[in-house]
Amino acid sequence: MSTAPDIAGGDRSRGGPLLTTKTAAPRIRTPVVDRPRLLQLVSRGVEGLLTVVSGAAGSGKTLLLASWCARTTPPGPVAWLTLEPEDDVPGEFWTYVLASLRRAGAGLPDDVGVPFLAGSVPHDLLARLADALATGATPVVLVLDRFEVVRDPQVHRGLDFVLRHADGNLRLVLLTRDDGARWLRGYELRGEVARVRNGDLAFTGAEAGDLLRRHGIGLPPETLTALTERTHGWAAGLRLSALAMQQRREPAALVAALPGADPTLTGYVVAEVLEAQPPDVRDFLLSTCVVDRVCPALADALTGRAGGEMVLARLQSANVLTTAVEQAPGWYEYHPLLVHVLRGELGRERPGSVEELHRRASTWFDGAGCLVEAVQHAAAAADWPLAAALLVRRLGIGRLLAGREAPQLDAALRGLPATGGGAMLAAVRAARALTACDLDVCREQVGLAEDRAPEEAESDRPLLLASTAVIRALLARIDGDLPAAEAALASGEAQLSRTREAGQHHDLLALLLSSVAAVAFWAGRFDEADRVLRHGLVVSSGPECRYPRLDVLGRLAVLEALRGRLGQAAELGRAAITLADDLRLPLAHRTGTGDLALALVAVEQGDQTAARRHVDHASRSAEARHDPLVASLVPLVKAVGYADHRDVRRALSSLATVPAVVGGRPLPPWLADRLALTSALVHTDRRDAAAATAALDSVGSPSAQLTVRRAALALATGDRGRTAALLSPVLAGDVVDGAGSRIEAWLLAAQLHLVEGSRPLARAALDRALTLARPEGRRRLLLRPGPSGRGLLSAFPDVTGAHAWLGLATPAGSGTPGRTEGPGTEQPRMPVEHLTEREATVLARMAQAMSAEDIANDLVVSVNTVKTHQRGIYRKLAVSRRNDAVRRARSLGLV
Repeated sequence: MSTAPDIAGGDRSRGGPLLTTKTAAPRIRTPVVDRPRLLQLVSRGVEGLLTVVSGAAGSGKTLLLASWCARTTPPGPVAWLTLEPEDDVPGEFWTYVLASLRRAGAGLPDDVGVPFLAGSVPHDLLARLADALATGATPVVLVLDRFEVVRDPQVHRGLDFVLRHADGNLRLVLLTRDDGARWLRGYELRGEVARVRNGDLAFTGAEAGDLLRRHGIGLPPETLTALTERTHGWAAGLRLSALAMQQRREPAALVAALPGADPTLTGYVVAEVLEAQPPDVRDFLLSTCVVDRVCPALADALTGRAGGEMVLARLQSANVLTTAVEQAPGWYEYHPLLVHVLRGELGRERPGSVEELHRRASTWFDGAGCLVEAVQHAAAAADWPLAAALLVRRLGIGRLLAGREAPQLDAALRGLPATGGGAMLAAVRAARALTACDLDVCREQVGLAEDRAPEEAESDRPLLLASTAVIRALLARIDGDLPAAEAALASGEAQLSRTREAGQHHDLLALLLSSVAAVAFWAGRFDEADRVLRHGLVVSSGPECRYPRLDVLGRLAVLEALRGRLGQAAELGRAAITLADDLRLPLAHRTGTGDLALALVAVEQGDQTAARRHVDHASRSAEARHDPLVASLVPLVKAVGYADHRDVRRALSSLATVPAVVGGRPLPPWLADRLALTSALVHTDRRDAAAATAALDSVGSPSAQLTVRRAALALATGDRGRTAALLSPVLAGDVVDGAGSRIEAWLLAAQLHLVEGSRPLARAALDRALTLARPEGRRRLLLRPGPSGRGLLSAFPDVTGAHAWLGLATPAGSGTPGRTEGPGTEQPRMPVEHLTEREATVLARMAQAMSAEDIANDLVVSVNTVKTHQRGIYRKLAVSRRNDAVRRARSLGLV
């Protein structure tokens, strides 16, 4: 369209094809999805003065308003004007506005007039227009499409004047790619503008599915979700994808190939978004597209000039497929389709700059303390010496070996050459080989790194050798080589002390300590393992050590459980699980030791439901496949649970899955003994004396547990004299290895006395067993079916009733322990609904007179979370006050 430079449109108000096209609502020529949520937003908006629908090119702004016009009942005539850049002068603009209002039947009188000069509009003309609208019979809706092309302040001021003086009878709707016009701010402050933004226009998954179905395309739910996520619900992206799918036999294949699957889609982005930008903005976009997210400082580093903050804010307000990241204030991200197009254009136009831009990004991220991103961009530049140097100099080898970032770092390093380079590259290769369990390559490369260490700068050597020490410690952990692990720990500590940041890299020290502790634990040197693990607990208290701390907490919990310290084991196990939850680790990526410890505790406390849950979680962890401790103890715990339910077949099957050899070596003696003792328990229950005897004879170390297990076998076979002789030293305290053995010994003594007809002695022995079992809540042996467990409880219901912590009471008129029923019973009732693990933890701290704030600080949760748990405790204990809850818990043996 061309006009004289200073004369307005003159007779354009009388008609013509161009006028008809510009002042008519577009026809809907494509399948339209019902989107009532958006139609309602527009309807609510036009009840007021001003509605702004802003979004990127192809976001569906025009189609939304056209649908609204066709499918709803507007408050009055709807005038539509599609603007062009040539209309950004007052005369042209108001000529077309007046024409569109008249065409819509707004009833404007002839004396309103029309502009004559293109560069200006008389104020009295705008006043007559406002007066005509104000005196009209009904409101008029004026839709200005593509309003972003109008930037003339005179036009903005004129619109503002007419809108404010039309007495509410003009309802203005702006469709624009740019929602940052300054003249709108007054309306914003007064709350007189309704907005429909880019995020509102984005298609939901259900709307995207409806759109595809209207194009004859059906996708599986997961594929539809992927398409919606990859297009960010962008209307043009979805519609063009649907058209492309119509030409394919397998539409789902296009989704997998997005964003570069269809040239029509990328061509639209080039034409409507990229080519619409000024050269300096286009250059900015090309320079910053190498990163997934960008902030002003990073943008300045990539472009080599200042002003990134203003450009990014402008790109967002102009809806150039740029959005602010809500979770990271100050950061922005480009739409995936725009990123794809920009990177393609960058590779074609400036191929030599791609690697340099990635190096700049790597340098910036390194300075910002973002190691993962720094390594990723160094790798993207194929600058492998830089990537390796970053990992070594920032002591990031530990993060490559263990932690949430390990998969990202490993993926970035997939292109790492298998040979060549110096000591740092060799160290990184060794770490990657270790994560892949390629131990031969790991040993070769770590040796190469150590041999070439003198070639590195003097300041880098301690960092390099500290990194190789961690790798050596983990190799020793796999090999079960305690001297090698201890040597690696000594070397690592020495090298870390020589770094400029000595005493700061607790994550590597924690990894070294956990490796030494794991080997000592496996070797049966429990005191040494305990000492090292507790040191590791202190070292790993910082936020950078959460992954090594997870291993330390879990392993210490298992050690405490095996030593019979159930309360401490439960606390440590719960802490490990809470930390894993905080890290949002899936079960497959957890150590499994926290759940293993809680399973051991639950078995001893007779909570089979909790035991099964924790064993299941532990068996699904990564350590169940790679850690011999977890791999061996999980089936043992399962076997005990099956044996306690007299499921001999499953118990024996579980025992058969305990590996006889781990890493080419037999099980350590302590674990082999535990396996034999569990096997003897199962065979005793099934009355197979020969098999039980053989299992007991294979136990290598004498212990109270072995003696008690032999006594149980003797009693089961009717040899009372041998039973009494075996039990005597244990009952006298001459042979002691934990409370569990003494409890079982007193239960066997009670059974023996009962068989021999001495009820007073049997009662006393049972009472002694219950007294020993109560502090740690050891219910397992008492609740086992058979004469030495539930049989004794049934024989002495009055003794059982005095120990409410068992969760059993004696109903009136019954000689059998069971849950109390009905009012009037004197024994406290156990809660019908069990306390959760976290509720039990909170209850224990309540019993220590800790406030809700103190409990929250101790458990690293919010006060509201603690109060929620407290309400659950009150409900389950049928109380309403804190003191009542503690008293009732104590009467039930819960604390």
